[in-house]
Amino acid sequence: MLEVLFGNQNVQRILIFLFVNERCYGTQLHRAFNAALTPIQKALNRLEKGGAIISYYEGKTRLYQLNPSYPLMEELEKLLKKAYTLLPVHQKKSIFCGQNRSAL
Repeated sequence: MLEVLFGNQNVQRILIFLFVNERCYGTQLHRAFNAALTPIQKALNRLEKGGAIISYYEGKTRLYQLNPSYPLMEELEKLLKKAYTLLPVHQKKSIFCGQNRSAL
């Protein structure tokens, strides 16, 4: 759905996953999407270089989250919320990792 705007499906998946779960790590995305790790890592790097997401380390694990300082974050979150509501139930279940998100 949003891959037309974002350039590819991995970017869409990552952004929606981060919107729903607030943070993640690369291997977690790789497992959740049943996708190759390298394209996921490239999409994460692209999003971080563009400023839409940020990363930090907890121990040896590199975690990613949406960048609250991103100038278009409010608009991006509205778009991601709408995209999430349009997903089929089975896709919503595969994205949600059990963290509570009051925005949904």
